Amino acid sequence: MTWGLNSRRGAITIGLILFLTGAAQAEDGRGQSNTPLEGAFRFSTVKTCTDVVIGSTAHFYFNGTIIYDGSGSAKLTQQGTLVLPGSTSMSFEETADLTYFLKPNGSLVQEGTFVAADRSYTITGVRMVGQIDAQGTIVMLNGPIPPEQETVTAAGGVISQYFCGASGTAIRMR
Repeated sequence: MTWGLNSRRGAITIGLILFLTGAAQAEDGRGQSNTPLEGAFRFSTVKTCTDVVIGSTAHFYFNGTIIYDGSGSAKLTQQGTLVLPGSTSMSFEETADLTYFLKPNGSLVQEGTFVAADRSYTITGVRMVGQIDAQGTIVMLNGPIPPEQETVTAAGGVISQYFCGASGTAIRMR
């Protein structure tokens, strides 16, 4: 009976190793497959940023659309609300030209530069990582870990730097 139990443990261990090895090989797939990420998606995102210099925190709530071209580029438009501690909230609109890379396992990285609709600021260094489902209809997005520094340049040339974390979901529009 001990031999049977050890054999089962061994088989489970070998199966787990093979499963993890296969998952690691899929993760390392080098082929680019942007085809499933084509079309218009509606999204909602929550983002929290901390000023690098003074440590103040800002919270953002976004809704918008991303149109992926299937070739590694996307156009984003979004409306949002900025909430700062101790002050009233402010609404804003932004656009972005994004690039993205989709791995065969459905994981993706997208990055780009965001510009205020009224041209009052530009944000560079924005990067999101995510996963698209097997049907190509849902994209889960998160800020990278560790967070990368984003730079906001106001129209007057004032520069601020932030570390941001975000999470969001995009659903294909039919």
